[in-house]
Amino acid sequence: MLTANVVLDAFRDLWDGFMSRLPSLAVGLVVLLFFYFLARLARFLVSRSIMKIRASEHATRVVSRLVFTGILVLGILVSLGVMGVNPGAPVASLGLVSVGLGFALKDVIENFIAGITIILQKPFVIGDVVRFGDVEGVVVDVRVRDTIIRMFDDREVFVPNRSLFSGVVINSTANRRRRLDFQVGVTYDADPARAARVAEEALRGLDGILDEPAPLVVLESLGESSLNLRVYFWLDLTTHNLLEVKSRAISEVKAALEKEGITIPYPIVTVKSGT
Repeated sequence: MLTANVVLDAFRDLWDGFMSRLPSLAVGLVVLLFFYFLARLARFLVSRSIMKIRASEHATRVVSRLVFTGILVLGILVSLGVMGVNPGAPVASLGLVSVGLGFALKDVIENFIAGITIILQKPFVIGDVVRFGDVEGVVVDVRVRDTIIRMFDDREVFVPNRSLFSGVVINSTANRRRRLDFQVGVTYDADPARAARVAEEALRGLDGILDEPAPLVVLESLGESSLNLRVYFWLDLTTHNLLEVKSRAISEVKAALEKEGITIPYPIVTVKSGT
């Protein structure tokens, strides 16, 4: 009989405690529900904002989920405090676990943070032509861990974002205009000023070459067998292929010089016989 009374008293105490905490529990649940909808709204807004900067679907999904999880975790901690539960112990345990995971996943975390920074700062976007060390090609995808670059021979390179963030990256398409150049040699008996004018005229109006800035040809050096001219011209990378325009430019300059009787010499080698 005594045991039954003890059990009843224990249940009664639990019920009284539950009823006394019921208002705070209800408020805590309302707070948690509020943070849940706030997290969903933030995920939606962040997803739309990242999509506007042409980030990949994978990156958009990861960042929006990270924001959602962060706000939801904050809501859980706040709701626990409202309910009268001390969140210090869970937070301390989570901190110890985070330290251990941080050491174990150091490279992954660094690549993740670098990927988020690249997505937000946009040093390059999908479709840009970039060069990083020996890797040069088109950016196919920017993910939170790595960036995929398709080289011009159709090989795909997966570059860790940490390396891109801390290294030197050349973006060849950040500006629509691109300057190209090549060298052409003429014989020493040719007038270099006239040869330069002929080359410039050959490039003016050529499909793919911009009128402004205008093509420019300068005498660059005195070679062993020729006067070396450097030919400069500009093109719009968004409308024309770089390699095709350069090939046409070289062909037109060669044809124009030959038409005007200006010779492009072969290398001259003088051989002296011994006596």
